[in-house]
Amino acid sequence: MPDEWMVRVDGHEYGPVDAETLQEWKNEGRLIPANEVQKVGDERWFPASQLPEVFAAPGPSEPPDLIARRRTWPEIVRETVRIYRLGFWRFMLFGLLTAVPMYVLQSAFPKIPLQELLSGSAPTSVTLPPVCYLMLAVLIFTWPVSTAAFQFVADDILHARPRTIAGQFSAALQRCGRVLGTGLLVYFSYFFWFFIPLTVMIGLLAAGISVLSLLLYLLIGAFMVYMNARLFINFLFWEQTASLGEEGPLLALRESKELARCAPEAPRLERPLYRGAVVASVWLLVLLFLTMAVQFPFVLVRMSGVENPEQAAALVQSLSQAKAPDGLTIASEIAAAVINLVVRPLLAAAFIVLYYDARARYSRTT
Repeated sequence: MPDEWMVRVDGHEYGPVDAETLQEWKNEGRLIPANEVQKVGDERWFPASQLPEVFAAPGPSEPPDLIARRRTWPEIVRETVRIYRLGFWRFMLFGLLTAVPMYVLQSAFPKIPLQELLSGSAPTSVTLPPVCYLMLAVLIFTWPVSTAAFQFVADDILHARPRTIAGQFSAALQRCGRVLGTGLLVYFSYFFWFFIPLTVMIGLLAAGISVLSLLLYLLIGAFMVYMNARLFINFLFWEQTASLGEEGPLLALRESKELARCAPEAPRLERPLYRGAVVASVWLLVLLFLTMAVQFPFVLVRMSGVENPEQAAALVQSLSQAKAPDGLTIASEIAAAVINLVVRPLLAAAFIVLYYDARARYSRTT
């Protein structure tokens, strides 16, 4: 009967397992030379590095990549928090590249009163001030740089790579064109499979409601949801493959699709596509909760003098007809922008961990 072993890590014991399992744990990065092991039936604990069948003398081949390995959910959470904490100020710096022009663009964009929208008397064309065009051009340039820089900050922390902010910015600039091209393909696909079915659905409603049109409406709506869900899965890791890879946009999207759909035999919550969906959903809920929480005090101040529904309706109408936002509106918009700036890096940190988890699972299936 082969020998069986116990492993002790931070006071917790795992096993008994055979030497082959220990070798698998070592390849996945779950067992390192400093961990203590004990032969079943023996009382002596000693470093795993003294097991020649597991930690043989290094040969000429490269050491295994301990970053691209399978991870448990607690490991994903811990590494996400660690990346976010260590890279916080760099994330904030690179996040400002898009947060500032986006805020200026939203603030300068002409406001159309709500009453005109509801009545259908809104102008068919809107004259944009020059600052809107300027901020849009700035945003088109800074968005791919910011996206790539987020990936490099997270990846450098995960690999313990001592790269300066200038080095990360330079690397992001080199990937700017690739990220922009890939992003355009991604968002054009979303736009196409959302706008075209939505246009058909609106046309069906405009033609009159019948049993057949209602059935077609529901079928087209279900098809739109299905297509966008497929796109979400296929594009799950596009930011990582476009920023960290060496291939062009189409091959980056192909790699993203293969990573997202790998390990179909694994339990659901261990498959990359389910993990990505769970992480993205939790992140969105956190963002919505924090946004509502930070907006709540402004709403209370705004509604302090309102005593009945008529006064509330009058307040909403006056705000919608205002040509320029007041101080309270500006403060609430800034608060919402800050929340988005602070929460956005959490998604980048989590997905860089999921990216390497998916790479490890993909390598096992090819």
